Amino acid sequence: MSRIKTQNRGDVIIIDMRSVREDIKLLPPDVDRDATFALAWFSRSEGRQTLLSMGNTEDDIEESTIKGERKIMQDFLELEKAGKQITRVIVVEENTIGVVWIERFENHGVKSPSIHIMIGNPDYRGKGIGRAVMQSVIEHIRSTLKADAIYSRHLSANTTVARLNESLGFMKDGDTYEDDNGLVWQNVVMML
Repeated sequence: MSRIKTQNRGDVIIIDMRSVREDIKLLPPDVDRDATFALAWFSRSEGRQTLLSMGNTEDDIEESTIKGERKIMQDFLELEKAGKQITRVIVVEENTIGVVWIERFENHGVKSPSIHIMIGNPDYRGKGIGRAVMQSVIEHIRSTLKADAIYSRHLSANTTVARLNESLGFMKDGDTYEDDNGLVWQNVVMML
């Protein structure tokens, strides 16, 4: 079960989500810590491949810079401050390995709240981390946001995410569809 507590950080209330596994931390973004990780990760071929598997096109992917990654981290914090998104970085063995976020607005035709995850460091994939993180965030949505359903979407060709979502209780929400970039998506829903 995830443990949830709140803390005041200036004018933002930060919700502390803890993983169902003690070795996994879910932390609010930290510009200094996480921009460095992102820059190192996006500079690797695996980073580019993961972005493509998440639905970014080659044209969407820009060269990573420390300034750009710092801005992305700051944007995550601003979205949380505005109540539009909750973003947590995934930390294992004191290493930032990925990110999970809850969008609290409809985005790309996906209803709210929607959940998305990216394990950026391939060395930590296939170890149950993604499942544990998703379980923790689902519990947060259920207990704190009091939602009736959780939504998400994935590329229909991304069978790894499709299997994870299905194993967690997500079901297909309509037929697959093609976006303006020619990518084929599947929306999913979990009724709570």
